[in-house]
Amino acid sequence: MTHAHTHIWTQWLALWNGDLKVASEIVAEDYILHMSPIGGGGLEAFAGPEGLASWVGMLHAALRPLQFTVQVEPLFDRDMIAGRWVAKGQYVGGFPGARAEPGTIIQFAGADFLRIRDAKIVEYWLSSDVLDLMQPLGITI
Repeated sequence: MTHAHTHIWTQWLALWNGDLKVASEIVAEDYILHMSPIGGGGLEAFAGPEGLASWVGMLHAALRPLQFTVQVEPLFDRDMIAGRWVAKGQYVGGFPGARAEPGTIIQFAGADFLRIRDAKIVEYWLSSDVLDLMQPLGITI
């Protein structure tokens, strides 16, 4: 199981680093996302591999280049993967509510918790340092 989980984590990181086609390989059609989106609202837009890939693509459109690196190596336990990452990119524009100037460097971190079934991600909990993302973007709540 550890080898399969290692592969999923490696592909997960590749997805977040812009390889959007990976979503259909590692994310189940019925996966459930658990997070509080910036600005509120539902999570329907992020449903399925296509919704997740679209969300990741939107981040990459606003922050280029956007690079996710592992901050704490992932932990594997039965059907779960947990890992901490840090992301860094340069703001180019287009983030809803942002007042930052293009060229602003953005860095934020978070932890992902993934539940695996049949070698695919079926649940995803995101715990990110949203204030570290929002403050340099000039987003206020």
